[in-house]
Amino acid sequence: MVSFQFFDAFKESPNYRHKVQLRNQEQRVYFERQTVTLIEVNKFLKQKEKFEGDNSRIAQWLRAIDTLNREADFSKFAADPVFKVLQNEVKLCNFSARYMISTMMRDVEKASWEYSGGLKKAREIAKKMRDKGVDISIIKETTNLSEKEIREL
Repeated sequence: MVSFQFFDAFKESPNYRHKVQLRNQEQRVYFERQTVTLIEVNKFLKQKEKFEGDNSRIAQWLRAIDTLNREADFSKFAADPVFKVLQNEVKLCNFSARYMISTMMRDVEKASWEYSGGLKKAREIAKKMRDKGVDISIIKETTNLSEKEIREL
């Protein structure tokens, strides 16, 4: 898992990337392959010159995202197929606290809705409506399901 930190989490460390693993009370690693990589975005961007030689994938992604956020020339990334996908599909946002909280709450609400059976019920209703010939746009509006989901029922 990669976590982007927009604050200085490790002020004393010269690194912007930190590998974290879960340990128990005996300091034994929980699972060797389960790690969290914390990325101090501000540190990386404020010290661009220091990390110029870092050609890791994460450094390249940070540079590309920074270029997109600044609406600068993206052409140097255009030849890389990974960044073609990024350029075409990334949804730009400023990752403000308000954005992060609203996104998290939307995800929690969606998970809660699915867990409580709301999604199953919406699908049942959509299928009945579709089978009765109700227009797809009305079904979408009523159930909040996508047209693709409705057609696949």
